Parts: sequence; C-alpha cells; structure tokens
Amino acid sequence: MRKRKSFERQEGIKSGRLVVIAAEGKDTENIYFEEMKASMHASSVHVEVLRRGTNESSPEEVYRQIQGFVSEYDIDEDDQLWAVVDRDKWTEKMLSEVAMKCSQNRFFNFCVSNPCFELWLILHLEDVEHYSEEDWNGLSENKKTNRNGDTWTKKRLRSLMGSYRESKYEAATLLPNIEDAIARASKLDIKPDDRWPQTVGTRVYLLVNSILAKDQQ
Repeated sequence: MRKRKSFERQEGIKSGRLVVIAAEGKDTENIYFEEMKASMHASSVHVEVLRRGTNESSPEEVYRQIQGFVSEYDIDEDDQLWAVVDRDKWTEKMLSEVAMKCSQNRFFNFCVSNPCFELWLILHLEDVEHYSEEDWNGLSENKKTNRNGDTWTKKRLRSLMGSYRESKYEAATLLPNIEDAIARASKLDIKPDDRWPQTVGTRVYLLVNSILAKDQQ
C-alpha cells in the first residue's frame, strides 16, 4: 500500500487544525473560502480549499474529492474535512447516501445549504426571517427568473451587492458581517440533529465556526 504524505501546513501552525473544503460549485464557494483563508481565520487553523475543474458535480463527486485527499495525506486528530453541497436539485436518496458515508468517518462533515450556498452570502446582508411571504417563497423555491438562468438567490445578491456572478464577486465586502451571518444561520437551523436543513437554512455557519475556531471556545 502506498504510504500517505504529511500535508505541509502553514509555518507556525504545523500542529494546528487542518480544515479541508470540497465544494459542489467550481467558483462561488471557493471565492468565499479563499478570501477567508487570506484574511480571516484563526491563527491555529490552516484552510485548504480543493479546486474543481468544472461545475459538473454532485454530492457523490464532492465526497469522492475529499476521500481522495484522505487517501493521499495523513490526517491528524483535530483535522476536519467538509463536503459543501446544495440541497436544491438533488434527490433525498443522493443526499442520504453521502450523509451516511460522511457519518462513518469522524473527520468528515456534511455541510448542506437549502436551497443553495448563495443563501449563506445573503445572510451577511439581510435577515431572511424578515422576508415577506412572497420573498420567502421565492427564496425557498429558488427558481430561474430569466433567460440567463439566474435563480432567485442570484438575482437577490445582485440587487444587494450591486454586482454578482457565480464566478466573480467581492467576498471581502461580506466578511465584516460574518458574525451576523453566523447568528442568522444558527437561528434558521431549527432542527440541528437533522442530517441537513429540511427547510430554508445553511450549515455553512458550522464550517465557518471551525475556521474561526469558535467551536473550541
């Protein structure tokens, strides 16, 4: 059997936590977490964002990506690997299979946003619990709103941020409001023992708490 390598961590935190992130999207999630890696993480945490070549993905493929990392590198006691996926288009069966696989490895974490990761970005800018019934339904259904294929959440972010594309947006402008996003997402997580949010919600706040080492406080 091929010997696994030791992952080279940032100088000064070699004994710190390694947080490995594999996301369903090619750009949106990576832009956000790369910005956190560059400007906002606990000094005892090293963040590693795994890249994807295309947007063609599934929860199973995200799981395989982090499984591939584990097969290549040694994992220390405090390390965490996160599969970040959207609820929107995937069946219950597909999500359940990946959730079960993650639960069988104590290093793996299954991180779902319902309907999608853009909800986490929106929570930096407004509290969705204050939405009108029409806006709440628009968020939860997250249907495409135009010929360009923009969903309700993408259109909302463009309105809130002035400019937003999956492949290009200013994550740095969101991070000053990260504590608001954490509080709002936590409040939405009304059934934390469920494997993923069954209604509008996102478990990204748990991943962010890990990056900020808030879960160790």
